[in-house]
This record gives sequence, structure tokens and C-alpha cells, in this order.
Amino acid sequence: MDSAPLVPVLSSMAAIQQALAEETERLVALRFSSDPAAVDCVFMDEILARSAARVRRFAVVYGVDLRQVPQAARRFGVEAWRPLSLQFYYRKRLIKVDCGTGDTARLTRPVPSVQQLVDLFEVVYRQALRGKGLAMAPFRL
Repeated sequence: MDSAPLVPVLSSMAAIQQALAEETERLVALRFSSDPAAVDCVFMDEILARSAARVRRFAVVYGVDLRQVPQAARRFGVEAWRPLSLQFYYRKRLIKVDCGTGDTARLTRPVPSVQQLVDLFEVVYRQALRGKGLAMAPFRL
């Protein structure tokens, strides 16, 4: 029996494009995965769900199952074999994040705590408001 997803899931390219286009004041975080039941993905979804109330004024989070929307991997430049990839968008623009992993276009490791994720969302949002395309994470993964 499948349990309900912890974060809202976008199940088509049209839904993804609509979410990015309609959100003009908040960050849109997209969590991509080809295996939402993978340990890292489940852990990250739990952290995302637990932080949602604290970031709802300035961010919204969606999951994208790459098995349902395989073209999203190519469109958003994520590798389908990774358990998770998290990307941030502001007004349809990718906001890169430097967490010390070398890959600034996406986070591919789960953030260890709710507070660290909230801090990350705040930093990314502030940089996006300033028109910056790169945010320095307040921690290293």
C-alpha cells in the first residue's frame, strides 16, 4: 500500500510549467526523483514537509516523480539515476546554490535538519530578491 506523498507532486510537464509560471513572489523548490521510496528521498521529503510551515510565506515545495514525467530530467538537467535532486526557482529562473559539493545547479544530498533547510531557503530567497543567480549555503553538505 502506497502512503500519501509528504510533499505535493506535479505529475506532468504542464503542471511543472504552470507552478513555475504562476508563482511570482515565492521560491519554487522542485524535488526530482526517479525513486521516491529511496532512503535519501524519503528523508529529504520528511525534512521538506516538516519545514513547509516555516517557509510558506516565501517558498513552496513540489515533488516530481521522473517515472511519471521522464522529460523533466532533460528539461531541468537532472540525472534520473540520482535518488534526489533539489532545485530552486524564482520567477521561472534557476537559483544556483553552493553547498560545497561542486554542483551548484542542484542539491543531490539530503539536508540533515529542518533548521538547516529553513536557513537555506531564507538565504536562497534573499539572494533571489536581489536578482542574484547564486546563493552561498550557510552550511556544507
